[in-house]
Amino acid sequence: MDTMILVLELIGTCAFSVSGAVLAINKRFDIFGVIFCAIVTALGGGTIRDILLGNLPPAMFRNYIYLIFALASALITFITARILKNKFSENITEIDKVNNIFDAVGLGVFTVVGMNVAINSGFGDNFFFVVFLGMTTGCGGGILRDVIVSEVPFVLKKRIYAVASITGGIVYYLLYMIMGAGEIISAVCGIVSIFLLRILASVFKWDLPKAI
Repeated sequence: MDTMILVLELIGTCAFSVSGAVLAINKRFDIFGVIFCAIVTALGGGTIRDILLGNLPPAMFRNYIYLIFALASALITFITARILKNKFSENITEIDKVNNIFDAVGLGVFTVVGMNVAINSGFGDNFFFVVFLGMTTGCGGGILRDVIVSEVPFVLKKRIYAVASITGGIVYYLLYMIMGAGEIISAVCGIVSIFLLRILASVFKWDLPKAI
């Protein structure tokens, strides 16, 4: 299971890194800005999680494999965009759709990984805390990313985002902690639930109610 969690973390790291890099490129950031935004998006949520758990220093400063994967993904995205500069600009709508898929993958993976870390830290009986940490791990990097690019965090204004994370987190918790399903089955179901809800929300333009 430890190997599976590591693989999931690396997949989520790459997915969120690409998501952050694409947004930074669209905002016309230079190469340092793109890399910084990508790393914050990929590792910011996990860093917040570790601080809340008291796991210091956070994982990104103890195991550089996450930083390396985030950096590599950001560089590949930047180089690809620079080489295909005209095509990148002309197909921004399609690129945003693909980027949304990366973002959905990252959200699903990091929500489950964050919850798994909380459970393994001895908080498995604290349902609210475990789900909250999962949501924080999944959404934290994106919130920091949006602040960096001077936008109202996406999670607070558009589509089903945090709600998708919470929903999938509940699915994972119920299957794993209540029903006794295996870790792998529970993790896959949680991730798939979040991914599908995010994609469906994007396709059908689902938003939460607003006062005005």
